[in-house]
Amino acid sequence: MKFIVITPSESPANEHATISHMLKNGLPSLHVRKPTFTKDQLVAYIEQFTDEEQSKMVLHSYHQILLDYDLKGLHLSKRHRKLPFKSWLNKTLIELRMGKKISMSTSSKSLSSMADNYKEFEYVMLTPVFTDPKGHRASFSAPLLQQVLRSFPDKIVARGGSNAESIEKARDMGFAGIAFHNFFWDHENPIAEYDRVLDKFNQLGLRIS
Repeated sequence: MKFIVITPSESPANEHATISHMLKNGLPSLHVRKPTFTKDQLVAYIEQFTDEEQSKMVLHSYHQILLDYDLKGLHLSKRHRKLPFKSWLNKTLIELRMGKKISMSTSSKSLSSMADNYKEFEYVMLTPVFTDPKGHRASFSAPLLQQVLRSFPDKIVARGGSNAESIEKARDMGFAGIAFHNFFWDHENPIAEYDRVLDKFNQLGLRIS
């Protein structure tokens, strides 16, 4: 099951130590989403981490950085998808330099958008799937997702309101993975919560990918 963590938009205390712990302890994919960062700020952020840690990072912006750093891949927003040639060119140049394929992902807020983008990406993050503590409600019912996801195997990742208890729900609905965002960063001890999430994957017998 895919296990993804998305960075906080801001920069909370001990962010580097927390993320480094995650990347050294089982996290296969970190989505680096820093919407207010300049390119130089994003490069400086990436350079805080070791080469091995960088190899697990997926960029949400300034995709050209992958021409200089061996990261895992890039994530395309709806805005990026409106510029398909530029995104294709970036991906092609990056793969030529790296000599290997990179991960390509995107997000969708509707089932129709998910269906439209399903074949073009390694995975699609569908959001919001769960109701979070702040009262943001899920957009889809569990029975509907169980029915729909049968037609989109192995590629759809649940995002939005995820917590440790959401892992089993995501599996039962047919998701190929789960993404965590505010759950960790709103917690007073994100490392402890991360370790609890890892334990939950193990308890459920789910292989993390």
